[in-house]
Amino acid sequence: MAPLRTLLPALGLWLLQAGQAHARAQGYAGADHPFQTEPNYDPTFSFGHQHPISLDGGKSIKNFEILGSPQILSDRVLLTPPQPGNQRSAIWSTVSNHNEDWELHVPFRVSGGERSGGSLQIWYTHRGAPTTGTSTIYSAKPFEGLAIVIDSSSGSGNIRGYLNDGSTDYSIHHHTQSLAFGQCNAVYRNLGRLSDLKVYYKKEIGLKVLLDDHLCFETNKVQLPSYYRWGISAASAENPDSFEVFGFKVHVDEVKLTHDEIEAQKVVNNEQQDTQRFLDEERQRRNKETAQNSARMAEGKHKEFHSQYEYKDEDAKAFKDNNAQFSDLHLRMQAMTHQIAEVQKVTGEISYTVRHLSELIGELSGVGQDNHGKLGVNLGQIHDRINHMEKTFENFERSLRHEGEKINQLRDHHENLPNHIKDAMTTHGPRMGFSISILIVFQVMLAIAYVFYKRRKNMAPKKYL
Repeated sequence: MAPLRTLLPALGLWLLQAGQAHARAQGYAGADHPFQTEPNYDPTFSFGHQHPISLDGGKSIKNFEILGSPQILSDRVLLTPPQPGNQRSAIWSTVSNHNEDWELHVPFRVSGGERSGGSLQIWYTHRGAPTTGTSTIYSAKPFEGLAIVIDSSSGSGNIRGYLNDGSTDYSIHHHTQSLAFGQCNAVYRNLGRLSDLKVYYKKEIGLKVLLDDHLCFETNKVQLPSYYRWGISAASAENPDSFEVFGFKVHVDEVKLTHDEIEAQKVVNNEQQDTQRFLDEERQRRNKETAQNSARMAEGKHKEFHSQYEYKDEDAKAFKDNNAQFSDLHLRMQAMTHQIAEVQKVTGEISYTVRHLSELIGELSGVGQDNHGKLGVNLGQIHDRINHMEKTFENFERSLRHEGEKINQLRDHHENLPNHIKDAMTTHGPRMGFSISILIVFQVMLAIAYVFYKRRKNMAPKKYL
């Protein structure tokens, strides 16, 4: 019995360590020690740390804005349902983060068919919901901040990180994956358990992203400002993935905000929005000055418009296979798209000029009788601007006529492409009549040779032993 008593404590310790290792291997997001509790999450920026998540029966979440139609249950939020597909939803914090260092924990689960059909985005951006809403990284307009994307491509799961300073429009980029500053492969679909995404940020160290306590990627070259807003969005495809989020938990080391501090921060946020509005107006003013300078430059000698995306004509005989034909068609359609974008840009400049003229006329309508001199000056400016606008319209008309000719040439080229290919095959291909004649002559010669051989054999003298 004595040896058994000495072995029992060691056996118990071994079983405890084995259980903890198995829990970590299965993605357990809790503490390593059974008596250690999870960190204290800030309720201002978190949900799912306490149950139920919603205090009004699934209609709202405190301190968060709900977009789309997610299903809010007591212990989870179903962002996209299993059916139907093509669904979008998002949850955005209404309070900006005032902390420089923070940790974000997002336990989630994804289930679906054999092929993936959707994506999950974690956002930390300047303006939050008004700018991004329910967008994915592939449809997001220019934003300022960080995006962590979880999706699958080519049959394998991926986690990628994106940074944007407000100058990049991901919705028009042809290969969004190439813009990621960090990525890793990840297995997260149909696991039968929760996956735990953790994002750590410290101003002196940088950013670190982990999945199930395994490092995905990290960098020390990222600087994320304070007073940005967190958000999470999901989108499903026609064959949908179901994205379930069991929490959005932010842990900070600083003291939590009180109600008065939250109200004061909302005032700060409103001031930031006013500042952003002023910056937008200033940007519009600079754009207006640029348009005026362009109009003054156009007063001189007008040059015929030639697009930099023009594509030269090619002979149909130059395309030997389907790949060459498709490549040529793709390049021409792409060039046409860029040319249409140029036309839209010119149209936008014209629209802006007309809007500015309308505002100027509205200002002149209130001018009194004492301002006749100023009115004459303004009328002279209007006359000059109208002349500029007429010249701009003439340039625009020439551009449209030029683009129309290019589009007609492109349409005629591709409509006649099958006939060109048929003519080329008929002209340069082998002639069937000549081939059949050679075959008949060969057969006749073979028959004559056989008859001649049989006749010579029959006429040969017989030899008897």
